[in-house]
Amino acid sequence: MAAASDVASHSLSFDEYSDMVVGATGNFLLTGPSQAPWSVDHCKLGSIVLQFGLEGGSKILHGISCPDALSFIFQDEKIADRLIFDGQILQPHDFVVLPPGSDFTFASCGIHRWMSISMPVGLFETFVIRTGRNHLAWLEKEKCVFSSPKQLLKCLTATTASTAALVRKEQMSTRHGLGIAWLLNALIAAIAGSDNEMCLATEKSRLSSDPVTRALEHAHGQKWGGLQVADLAVAADVTSRTLLRTFRQQLGIGPANYLKLRQLNMVRRALRGKCEPSSKVTNIMSEHGVSEFGRFASEYKALFGERPSETVARSRMQRAR
Repeated sequence: MAAASDVASHSLSFDEYSDMVVGATGNFLLTGPSQAPWSVDHCKLGSIVLQFGLEGGSKILHGISCPDALSFIFQDEKIADRLIFDGQILQPHDFVVLPPGSDFTFASCGIHRWMSISMPVGLFETFVIRTGRNHLAWLEKEKCVFSSPKQLLKCLTATTASTAALVRKEQMSTRHGLGIAWLLNALIAAIAGSDNEMCLATEKSRLSSDPVTRALEHAHGQKWGGLQVADLAVAADVTSRTLLRTFRQQLGIGPANYLKLRQLNMVRRALRGKCEPSSKVTNIMSEHGVSEFGRFASEYKALFGERPSETVARSRMQRAR
């Protein structure tokens, strides 16, 4: 069977990667210089979407999964730096289950390779009932993390990669039913053989109880507006010290560093997306709360590998093409 690294992919920048990831509505923040190219690709097996990503550096992703799909996300243990999911440090053999409309936060600390399997609501439940695994139907309703034996997760990873390779070669076009059964059987085996599982809060309870989630939701709903750590603490209804502790636990960085990285990423999106020939880089930076342009430009280059003016020039060139 194919290995995860055998799946075809193209080298991308972080910007292109964040634009091309499917299956969730999310906000990506680059939190450290890229150490390698990024890549993401996906293919369909009937109504199932298989997706493969390689992250070339540290990032934070806060988002909500598809409202009509169940998703399983797992790692390639050969390329997996520390990954934090909803405040929990995942081991290489752990995989995440996201029911429809689940709020989630991923923070990765380095190079990371992942895969995901997404399917319409009801498909997984129908399959497990048909195969006599009725007790697994609850997975469509609860967000959780499974710790699967290494060999079973390795089998699931290889099966997912092999299925994608066959789909791309059009060798699965007349055997979608067999391909789906092959894939789901490997998935169920990994779940059924799990050493343990950890159920996490549902979207509603997590939104009402988790300080980091409340702080991030508040930040995402604001323009730059000079947000301060104190604003996040008020929105999260906790003290600044508690906010610092929970941010470091769930995101790997403190709230002040998060706000600086948010500002850098917001400026970059603005420079890439709406900088017309008549627009001045300094004006766009000012709109996002930048006052020390030289210092900010240095921080920007350290994170993204180019100065703000170079981002604008490259974006204009790409649009002209």
